Amino acid sequence: MIRGILIPVITPFDNNQRVDEPMLRQLIDFYAESGVQGLFVLGSSGQGPVMSTEERKRAAEAAVQQAGHRTPVIIHVGTADTETTVELAKHAAAQGADAVAVVPPFYYSDHTEYEIISHYKAVGDATPLPIFIYENPRYAGMSIKPDLAVRMKGMIPSIKGIKVAYGLGSMLDYVRLLPDVSVFTGNADLFGLVPFGLAGMINPPTSFAPEMCVALWEALESKDYNRAVEIQERVNTTWRLVRDAIQRYGRSTVAETYRMRGFAIQRFPKWDTEPMPTAARDQLRKELEAVGALPQASQVR
Repeated sequence: MIRGILIPVITPFDNNQRVDEPMLRQLIDFYAESGVQGLFVLGSSGQGPVMSTEERKRAAEAAVQQAGHRTPVIIHVGTADTETTVELAKHAAAQGADAVAVVPPFYYSDHTEYEIISHYKAVGDATPLPIFIYENPRYAGMSIKPDLAVRMKGMIPSIKGIKVAYGLGSMLDYVRLLPDVSVFTGNADLFGLVPFGLAGMINPPTSFAPEMCVALWEALESKDYNRAVEIQERVNTTWRLVRDAIQRYGRSTVAETYRMRGFAIQRFPKWDTEPMPTAARDQLRKELEAVGALPQASQVR
């Protein structure tokens, strides 16, 4: 079972809205060298739902290839239709991905339980890869609550993980009811949940600072709780600062956090956005520097 910090990889684009593959590969190196326990590719941060099938395939191939078995790679293959989801899952398996993630078949949010399970079962029948449920009712329009996840696991043994983003069920209920499934939070709070069996986190606002997140995980794993408290406070502050900026200025904020780390991101997200105001960007940088989210890796380990 995968445990630890899984980075929700952003997909960078060039100014023509095409995947910036050289930059994507550079980011994969950055994450792997930071010691993360895995990569979550082509989810919401990865812009998978707004990319064409061929774009997703090319990005998945580049990510798996560049990771080079240095860290597990989970490819999100979820779409609104089962056929395309299965096609992307087969492709991920052929590239050597370690697992696939699947959001429920969105848009038709009145899907019955039978239809949702059938969607996941088709993926399980098509590929031997472990499946991660991507519980994201805010974007999918439907929820895989703990009781439904248990029924799905009983029918689809290859379900091995779940990312709970904006979940409608208790995080600890997922952990309690699914003992052989790796449960990951989409939030940043690990300190209060890892001791109770949470497998780790997949948190977009802190993805530009993987070293700090890995340091938190390592402190919790070694039961160095004094250090874990200190790092968790910094992670929480980082998450809050970036989240608040995203809510005000949109996802272009995410690109700015990576530029602060020295990455020449041309475009993120894929769609057209207003640039973050200079004063707001400078203030965010100042605040992130103050909390230690923009140091060299050696300063947080």
